[in-house]
Amino acid sequence: MMHVWRFIQERYPLFITIPLCIIVTLSLIPSIDTGKYHNHLLLTLLAVLTTWLGLLLLRAADDLHSIQADRDKSPHRGLVTGYIQASALRRICILILVLLIFLHVQNWIGVVILCFLTVYYWLWFKLSPRLPILLRPFGSNFIFAVIPFYIGAVHKIPWQVESLYVAGFLYFAVIAHEYAHNIQPDKGDEQDEHELEPTSTPLTYTQIIGARGTALLAGLLFASSFICGAITASIMKEGAFLIALIIHMLVNTYLIGRLIYQPTSKLSQKFYVLGFTFFIIPLAVRIIVRVINTINIL
Repeated sequence: MMHVWRFIQERYPLFITIPLCIIVTLSLIPSIDTGKYHNHLLLTLLAVLTTWLGLLLLRAADDLHSIQADRDKSPHRGLVTGYIQASALRRICILILVLLIFLHVQNWIGVVILCFLTVYYWLWFKLSPRLPILLRPFGSNFIFAVIPFYIGAVHKIPWQVESLYVAGFLYFAVIAHEYAHNIQPDKGDEQDEHELEPTSTPLTYTQIIGARGTALLAGLLFASSFICGAITASIMKEGAFLIALIIHMLVNTYLIGRLIYQPTSKLSQKFYVLGFTFFIIPLAVRIIVRVINTINIL
């Protein structure tokens, strides 16, 4: 467990991941028109725990798969230096997966989803090196499209059309975040000689389509996420959620515009936070409104 704790401290900080998983899970629990939740406390805790552990497993699997590449790109990481033992982390991940399946034995749809994601990511890590770099975020972040359906399954609520739009809202936002905060200048002092080597293998999105092209792609994905979120708000008649989403979209559009006009690594790093708050803040507003409605009913 020591090595898992070291990994969490380095690559999966609790002060970020716990609030993120709580907000995402609570906001996606199906509710009736009055705003009351169709759930039991234990089911909610199970959903939060599974979401947190599932994303932890994905982070660990990705880092274990990328150890060789990280020896060049991130030589300071614990898995590279040996501070975190890969074998120990791998064993704990297997135990966590078995635990999650055991916790869902009374919900066969939940078990199917967990097994499906396990097989999917096993195939993903086998096949992803053969895929174009630009397409990889669409495959690696697939779990975010599945989370809304998983939460509905845990609470034994039939999947509805808004689940599809919420899935798109989360999925496109996370991918847009990945592109946006990895933008590097096309040519400038911030790049090193290796990055400017014309014969080197492309290692970043910027080296393939340029900084402005990457920023434009991120903007299109944020717009796709916004459209899915707006449709969700329209279906569910959630004005506060829509207002929060519009405000954040305006902020992101402004910064994306600046990146397209003059790409800099410093500006792109702002999206390390903004890419997540793009969906976290509207979902948090959704929770607050539901709580207020519940209090008013009581």
